[in-house]
Amino acid sequence: MKRWLLFAAVGMLTCAIGGGEADGRGFGGFRGGGGWGGGGSWGHSSSFSGSRSESFGRSGFDSFGGSRSSSFSGSRSSSYGGWNHSSGMEGSRSGGFASSGGRSAGYGSYDRSFTGSRGGSVSASGERGYAAGPRGAVAGGSRDVTATGPEGRSYSGSREGGYAVGPYGRSVGGAEGSRTVSGARGTASSSWQSAFAGSGHMSTDFGLAHYSSVGAVHSSYATAFRSHGQAYAQAGFVRNGFGYYNCFHTGFYALHPNCWTAAGWAAGYAWTAATWDSLASWCSLPAAAPITYNYGDNVVLQDNAVYVNGQDVGTTQQYTQQAATIADAGQKAEATPEQEWKPLGVFALVQGDQTSSNNVFQLAVSKDGIIRGNYYDGVMDVTTPVYGSVDKKTQRAAWTIGKKNDRVFDAGIENLTKEDAPVLVHIGKDKVQQWMLVRMQSKKDGN
Repeated sequence: MKRWLLFAAVGMLTCAIGGGEADGRGFGGFRGGGGWGGGGSWGHSSSFSGSRSESFGRSGFDSFGGSRSSSFSGSRSSSYGGWNHSSGMEGSRSGGFASSGGRSAGYGSYDRSFTGSRGGSVSASGERGYAAGPRGAVAGGSRDVTATGPEGRSYSGSREGGYAVGPYGRSVGGAEGSRTVSGARGTASSSWQSAFAGSGHMSTDFGLAHYSSVGAVHSSYATAFRSHGQAYAQAGFVRNGFGYYNCFHTGFYALHPNCWTAAGWAAGYAWTAATWDSLASWCSLPAAAPITYNYGDNVVLQDNAVYVNGQDVGTTQQYTQQAATIADAGQKAEATPEQEWKPLGVFALVQGDQTSSNNVFQLAVSKDGIIRGNYYDGVMDVTTPVYGSVDKKTQRAAWTIGKKNDRVFDAGIENLTKEDAPVLVHIGKDKVQQWMLVRMQSKKDGN
């Protein structure tokens, strides 16, 4: 994989067109803020310094090239209800891209570290790249992570993965990784591999979460019944192989500054699961009348028609449009991190019979039924904000990755309080797939 990334980088630089301009920039600053009372106090201050250099060239209307490199360092201190925390971070990143004649390629690398006042530290480094042309596209990446806790507990892991799409939607991909955990009770190591291949009319649009592996593979117009036992067994395999317990903690946010996070949440609170009673009270839903959406069971898509509890409720296109409308309402809503948010938890997204996942959702909902959160692509180590809402009449929750409406995720809000939940993925206007969300429980202690 690393050899492929090096090849992509060389090819990208070779294909870059046009002259360029370069500049060097330095930046520094200080940020501070106050907080709220009500039995607790909150304060925050931080300082950052660093440098950045860029070059960019363009020739004609469809060819351009460029590269970027930067380094940064800083420190942060905060207090939450009498608990003090200070931390330091530093890192560097570099990358570039080129495009010409309908072909494009990009490459990037990063090296980041984070240190907390309690003695814990996290470091991560990786590479990622992609190339796309008229007949297909390919993307891949690698990542190495090391974390050490204040009590000597440590975690290290590595991961490599790749994804390719050829003519007529043929696709192949896979990933492999290893992890080692050490603590007072000893050391444990494990490794894993996953791969898939298929065909279908898959778009080579890599605009979804940069190089997201969520695509239109195996496009389908029908749902399929899955028993509780089948879902339970599959979810168990997914949990056993899950390698992203470092996500959505303090160190993770420091390494992924574009993450959405609610103001005032305690460390690790994003992983908290919601119960139906608490969620119904929060969103003003009738607690005694939850609406369950079990696709392939009480909600069936067949022969371009949708049946809910045996009743024909319209075409698949109409059902898809309803989901898009719900998601769009959430995109347009004025919702800020400073509002009150209830976590729905963290979910691994799996397709078909897959027993591992590199795709993770972290979801939260406001009292008005607005959905926010993050999508994390583990292969590429990329996070993208999530936008959506809950239709309180039908109790359908729909959301998108970023503000692109060509992929809409659709599930019952009551289902999102359970250990696993079926979800529909609406692809464009006339393609629907049945996937599954598997709830994950945090194995971290709040760092």
